[in-house]
Amino acid sequence: MEFITVGETINCVRVFNDPDTGREQKQVVISFNAQVDRVAPHVAAALSADERQQLENWLADRARLQSVLEEESIESTILETLPALMMQAVEALDTLETVDLKSYEAIRDSVKDLTAALDRAEPHTASRSVELDQMQSDEELKERLDVIRDNLEKRK
Repeated sequence: MEFITVGETINCVRVFNDPDTGREQKQVVISFNAQVDRVAPHVAAALSADERQQLENWLADRARLQSVLEEESIESTILETLPALMMQAVEALDTLETVDLKSYEAIRDSVKDLTAALDRAEPHTASRSVELDQMQSDEELKERLDVIRDNLEKRK
């Protein structure tokens, strides 16, 4: 079972192998509002006991992550999110045949600025990462990006 946030909705997605094709299939079993922090009765009714437990664990992980993100400075959140975002950018570049010239130059300039800032930074070994049992890494990244987006909107 996967739990995927899409806007203000969480989709409970059942993952299974199609007996006819042998391929992995995904089916949205039920959706609910992303602001909900516990398993609602109508959601529980649509899931098996094991899936309900997975959802409860996922919601607990999400709450723990949100709590950690509230305590962290936005700068720390941005820096902890950056490597995963950069890896997705690498995958995107590997997928695309061409890159818009304006985007290409902006990325190059940003990488130069980031490299210079990293050279000036003082690295240390302390980490405040949170251990998540059920939440997928892409969903964790979405939560972190939401915090960054909300902070940027507040600064406008």
